[in-house]
Amino acid sequence: MVGAQLQLSEQSSFRPKVGLLAAVLILGILSYISLFSVEFTSLQLNSIKPSDELTPQQQQAILLDYQFPNIDDIDDKYHDDDDDNIDDTTNELNDDQYEPKEQNTTETIKSLQLQISEGIISNTIPITQINQAILHRNQEFQKAKENNTLPSSPACHPHFNHLPPNNGGQWNNTTKFKRILFYHARKAGGSSMNKYLVKVAQAYGIKIEWIEWNAMEEPGTQFDKEDTFYVTHLREPIARSISHFQYNGRWPCKTLQHREFEPTEENAYKLESWNETQGHEAKKTCHTRKNDVFRLGDCAVNCYTQWFGGLSCPRWEVPVQQQYEVAMSKLLKYNMIIVIDKLRDPKYVQAIENFFGVEGLLERGVPYCERMSHKANEKNPLAVKDETRARLTELNRVDLKLYHEISDCLEGGNYEDIPKWDGSRFVLDSFNFTQAKIDRQKAKAQKAMRSGE
Repeated sequence: MVGAQLQLSEQSSFRPKVGLLAAVLILGILSYISLFSVEFTSLQLNSIKPSDELTPQQQQAILLDYQFPNIDDIDDKYHDDDDDNIDDTTNELNDDQYEPKEQNTTETIKSLQLQISEGIISNTIPITQINQAILHRNQEFQKAKENNTLPSSPACHPHFNHLPPNNGGQWNNTTKFKRILFYHARKAGGSSMNKYLVKVAQAYGIKIEWIEWNAMEEPGTQFDKEDTFYVTHLREPIARSISHFQYNGRWPCKTLQHREFEPTEENAYKLESWNETQGHEAKKTCHTRKNDVFRLGDCAVNCYTQWFGGLSCPRWEVPVQQQYEVAMSKLLKYNMIIVIDKLRDPKYVQAIENFFGVEGLLERGVPYCERMSHKANEKNPLAVKDETRARLTELNRVDLKLYHEISDCLEGGNYEDIPKWDGSRFVLDSFNFTQAKIDRQKAKAQKAMRSGE
């Protein structure tokens, strides 16, 4: 036993040295490579994370802007999404749940800003003040809705205008974009959209970042530090929910990774229990390791409303109707929304490719775990009962409303309002993909060196 302990001790002391030597070797190789021109052939979107430059103060600003793009806190490394077969307790709209106390909204927001600047985490801010901030944010949206002055859907009327921060909500048609931000909705064709938008960014030398799992970044906020062009996508909500169940809800991806596991109908989760805000169960917490913020991977009910709004953290007690309004207000500020269900129409595909000036929209991305989940579902075909589909339809009625509000304007196949690419609106060749990849690998090697010291 003593000999075994001594051997283990020697091995444990040897490992850091090996890791340190490996890190030094990697850093030396990367430094050598950076002296030469390296042809960039492929870049995974997850090699550039939108949260890398966020300060702690900006992370705390989530209470005002509902932006939570820190994907470093994700424990499960799903780099997700997509389905090559596009065919394929209830959230009540009850305004009585929301009764904010009488207080001065402006003073409330000033108080929140002060607390945020002092680094106080969101756990310390009363829910009544959170509700007041939400109410303030929705007033402009409600007023525009009543006056029929809401912006046109970016699905039917995409554009190259920019909404600068601190500009009183006024659009700018002269700003040159330096960054593309893609919001990746899970199981809605996102991996393929990732692949296409990387191709677009590479073609023009533009920086591209993405957000998944966490709340949608909103144009016109302090997170738009680089004159950002915003893109997201939608898929019919019931088809998306069922696809998500097949992908990770029927058998978890982590389980499918075990070679000895044999997926069967007997050990599968049932679609009938896929009826909660977090898949098979209701969302109970919104904690990450660092903060009390919104994050959501698996989702069966009103997922767009949750992801886009970023307000379904249970302790915040925000009614789903107000979550929907915040989600819609964000969506209407985006530059382009791609409707996945319309990709069956060659004219729509052509219109989108003309908009970006790059072909290849239908090239498929490969989501994490896709091959394993497809193989499992092929062996055990899923039968969807009519009553189960009807139940999902009822539970997702808020998301269905959002989907139709955004996409119904495309019915009829008239895509004449989708403009063609305008390269004059972008700072072309402003981002070096090859150098960015090398710099990131250097930083990773340096971090390994520091941890081995």
